[in-house]
Amino acid sequence: MSNEQFLKAFQANFNRADNFFGSGFDRQLLLSLAAKYTLANKTFSGVALDKISENIDKTANREFPFHPGSPASYRLAAYLQDEDDIEQAINRMIQNDKQLGKEKFKSNHYRMFASLFLQEDQNQHAKRAKQLFDEMNRHQRFLTSNEDIPYVVLLTREESNFVQQVETMVKYYKELNKQQFQMGNHLQALAQILTIYSIKYSDILSQYVVKLRDELEDHGVKVKKYHYPFLGVLALAATDDSKIDQIVTLHTELCKLKAFKQAKDYALIVAIQKEIRNVSELQSLVNLANVSILDTLLDLAEIGLDIFSIFPSGVGSILGELFN
Repeated sequence: MSNEQFLKAFQANFNRADNFFGSGFDRQLLLSLAAKYTLANKTFSGVALDKISENIDKTANREFPFHPGSPASYRLAAYLQDEDDIEQAINRMIQNDKQLGKEKFKSNHYRMFASLFLQEDQNQHAKRAKQLFDEMNRHQRFLTSNEDIPYVVLLTREESNFVQQVETMVKYYKELNKQQFQMGNHLQALAQILTIYSIKYSDILSQYVVKLRDELEDHGVKVKKYHYPFLGVLALAATDDSKIDQIVTLHTELCKLKAFKQAKDYALIVAIQKEIRNVSELQSLVNLANVSILDTLLDLAEIGLDIFSIFPSGVGSILGELFN
């Protein structure tokens, strides 16, 4: 999809969502839905989404910590729109959530979203996630909280040496802080994402992230701390100068849309999402992709406007300054 087609489709999907939900509805959700549907080359349908949301409320209202018809319900509905059997998908999500609960993850919105990404070996995957979570808590107690649950699920799709992985997170955190990355949950999230590449620290990868930030800012794009995790996604996707140029170009055009009139910093995130989607499609076509890493990058990019913006604290506050 060309930039022109993407821009037109994005604004149209935003308008459809805005018209369906009405003025005063959660603007963050409208932008998230517009991005999700446009990136999937789909036309937003409020009626279809509402039907899935009602099914979620009917089936899971005693299982998940949100009110019927809430933004969280619609966000989940958007993730389930491609399922052939919606009821089965909801039940699977409930069972995944319960599996995470068995490992003593507290019931909250973060666990609910994390249940979307639990793999077929639910029992073992949940145990791996809890191992990583506990190790993170030992090393960074004040930064680690329930908001990290989606991360630990995504980061534990395969067995790993979690002690070394967390030590590497801490190393990235400290080294990037020396490069004027602000301390806090935003930087912690970036450090976590970088361990997808390897659980061994890489100074080259760390400097690559610095270079990506500097290049964006040299192009006039202000990189704020809630953008940090997306720099990690770009680094893992081997983003080069030409791709940065494409991101900057799309970012500039997105900022002109009415949808971003009061939320221009969303534009950089959406531009990055589109670039990650382009990379994944190209790599799949030429059969060069590491499927495990690629799937994780796509998930991280996709949940960027949801996990990163909907909640008020911890990793969920990565975009809090902008969206709350």
